[in-house]
Amino acid sequence: MPSVYFQTFGCQMNIADSDAVHQLLAERGFVLCDSHVDSDLIVVNTCSVREAAEKRAMNKIAEYARRKKNRRHQKLWVIGCMAERLGDGLKERIAGIDTVIGAKQMECIDDIIETQYPRDRSSPAIFRKTAVTDFVPIMRGCDNYCAYCVVPFVRGREQSVPYESIESTVRKKIDSGIKEITFLGQNVNSYNHDGVDFPKLLKRMTRVDGLERIRFTTSHPKDCTNDLIDVMSSSKKIAAHIHLPVQAGSDRILSLMNRKYTSAHYRNLIDTIRAGVPHIDITTDVLVGFPTETDAEFRETLALVRGIRFTAAFMFAYSPREGTAAAAMEEEMAKEEKLARLSELIATQTEITREIYEKSVGSEMDVLITDRQEKRDMAWMGQDAGCKRVLISCENVEAGMILKVRAVRSSGMTLVAERLLNLN
Repeated sequence: MPSVYFQTFGCQMNIADSDAVHQLLAERGFVLCDSHVDSDLIVVNTCSVREAAEKRAMNKIAEYARRKKNRRHQKLWVIGCMAERLGDGLKERIAGIDTVIGAKQMECIDDIIETQYPRDRSSPAIFRKTAVTDFVPIMRGCDNYCAYCVVPFVRGREQSVPYESIESTVRKKIDSGIKEITFLGQNVNSYNHDGVDFPKLLKRMTRVDGLERIRFTTSHPKDCTNDLIDVMSSSKKIAAHIHLPVQAGSDRILSLMNRKYTSAHYRNLIDTIRAGVPHIDITTDVLVGFPTETDAEFRETLALVRGIRFTAAFMFAYSPREGTAAAAMEEEMAKEEKLARLSELIATQTEITREIYEKSVGSEMDVLITDRQEKRDMAWMGQDAGCKRVLISCENVEAGMILKVRAVRSSGMTLVAERLLNLN
């Protein structure tokens, strides 16, 4: 049987895209290989959101291309956002790439694969997803055009997946053992197909038998509605977690970023969410060093982070992306200053996260068991109804179970819990 090796960079959407390609190749007889050395096909799924992500992907692709010179049968595919941005120019930069498939071509990926690896209709699909959690994209593309972001250019305009297709995909995943689904989109709050908006979609999905927990990402603050908050508060199936990127605490910087909300609007939204879902975990994205950001404006961002107290955050230093509005703005800040601000922000948020986890000690929670440690004490790993990681050492457990536990200690970024038995 032919084999395939995957290297995926970037966001959850890229992971979902790699899984989709994996499934289609499995239907053509491919088995997954855990080493690029022995595989017949290497698929590198790339990210363009930040310069560092592109550099990592380029280095890895170049390494694979060098090594495959002595393996004439081996093919190298580059797919995803960087593949979309650079196109076949990648083949000129790195000799040895056989196929380039951009992110916008994912809609017709089955047809593309069919031209190179025709499906044998008599062969059953051998791909099996062993995890109990999975991703389901509900929309692609983005219409927001934030000044720093290349996504609208490499993934195109917003397109919502028909509700019927989403439900069919979810039911198939449930039949294969999946218990938790995370709905994906650049801005899930913009979802709308034939009058079914995102809150209505979530409400309908809570009625699907066998689906134990629902998550979603990413939400844009300008489109986060009271209807969404009401739906989240009405069903225990929907995780008490929302990822709501703020990006900055300065209104001037938010305006330059084209985020279409103010810091006051964001703070009021957080208050509304916490009133509707009291024990919710709120996570965010923060970008420092945006062109013309002053030290005082950076301090506004720090003040917002300290005031809101996110459970966790993804934090980055700004890097220009070709074609975006920010790339044309004059940069005056040295890289060292950007990194210094980022370091201060990370230290601030890390301390907040540790305090939140420590405060959770003694709490009872429902934990979805997802996997087991391969080393150390072989504890079971899971996640609470929010976004906290939990370890449990107990017997008679399997992945997919939801256990009632009590947190007994915190390691700073992980809760250690004990199982509560004989509960009525």
